Amino acid sequence: MGRRNDHTREELQNLALRTAAEIVEADGPAALTMREVARRIGYTVGALYHGFTNLDDLTVRLNERTVSELRLALENVNRQTNDSGQRLRMLAAAYLGFALLHTHRWRLVFEHRLPPGQEAPKSYRTHTAALFELVEANLPASACGRSGSEAPIIATALWSSVHGICMLAVSGKLQVGTTASVQKLLDTLLDRFLVEHSAKPRVTRKR
Repeated sequence: MGRRNDHTREELQNLALRTAAEIVEADGPAALTMREVARRIGYTVGALYHGFTNLDDLTVRLNERTVSELRLALENVNRQTNDSGQRLRMLAAAYLGFALLHTHRWRLVFEHRLPPGQEAPKSYRTHTAALFELVEANLPASACGRSGSEAPIIATALWSSVHGICMLAVSGKLQVGTTASVQKLLDTLLDRFLVEHSAKPRVTRKR
């Protein structure tokens, strides 16, 4: 029997999202259904629909929580040193660590697709933008162009490479062995990037 009156709408949403996270963490995204969430929290499916429009709505809100957690983890790392190059390395390591610790939830963020015409809430997009802003803020000045206008593109390209390595690693398609080997790939990527953009620009002498 449902317990529709035991919690406020907000409490029900939070309870459902915590439960959804547990389901995804343990059994993967395919196990996440409105019926399974309702069963675990002791409500009817109908009651659950008072807190969420549908499974897409619940999934987007779960993904927003995941992205928010990831953002906090990276912001914490970003405060640990004033060296921008070291920050980039530590951000990449923290990103990999989060992906390995919360693999199913992390993958769900990137694998879930909303129906055509729908987009994620502004709050969700704010968290995502903040991740790229952390990377952009630590780019070498020489990588951003004279006006800095290239910084968003460079940040996106660099972090897409980091993400690609992490995605291949957690999906088992990157045959490099241990986590340390994956970290070595990330270090190599960032070392090459930083070396390239720390080089002094060539001076062309006028004849």
